[in-house]
Amino acid sequence: MKAAGLITVAGQSLRMHAFKPLLPINGTPMIAHTAGVFSQAGITDLFVVIGKRGEEIISALEGLPAQFLWNNAFEETQMFASFQIGLNAIHRAGAFDAVFLLPGDMPAVEPNVLHSLQSEMETGGWDVVFPSTGKRRLHPPLIHKRLFEALIAYSGEDGLRGAFRSLEAKIGYVIAADAGCLLDVDTPEDYAHVQQYMKEKPEDEV
Repeated sequence: MKAAGLITVAGQSLRMHAFKPLLPINGTPMIAHTAGVFSQAGITDLFVVIGKRGEEIISALEGLPAQFLWNNAFEETQMFASFQIGLNAIHRAGAFDAVFLLPGDMPAVEPNVLHSLQSEMETGGWDVVFPSTGKRRLHPPLIHKRLFEALIAYSGEDGLRGAFRSLEAKIGYVIAADAGCLLDVDTPEDYAHVQQYMKEKPEDEV
């Protein structure tokens, strides 16, 4: 199974009162850590949807084999619109069996989680596989290509969750024992927590 990585990073970071993707973690912009999750997992095809301060995002990811896509309506749209822009590009490429979706403010996901999701999809025949605590879904989901066209066309309510409901997607789960899938950055307190978590991780896991 050949999977692409999709990072959505077109938002405005309004709750954070600072532009999250470029905030430093261990001296490196947060978005570079997020992108690094994929390279560490061996996912070499990366699509990044940008909007606000997009040129700076491109500079922060210099050297990575990423394709950048613009959400020019980022001020008026939600993350699902950015997801559809990225998914449409991945679908048109015609080279991928599935896609991982990871928001740009989740820099601490462990690469082995991606391997577990892919293995579960291959063996279980799921349309989507989520990491999970056992009680709630986490990021990043892995989405099979048989849903691509329907997700690109979806215009209903409740974003990706609503789309999965509408399509009656067959959803599998992998219990994520590591904390990284639980950590996103919406507030200054979240940022401090992620900084501490990343600082304490062994160097070969960062």
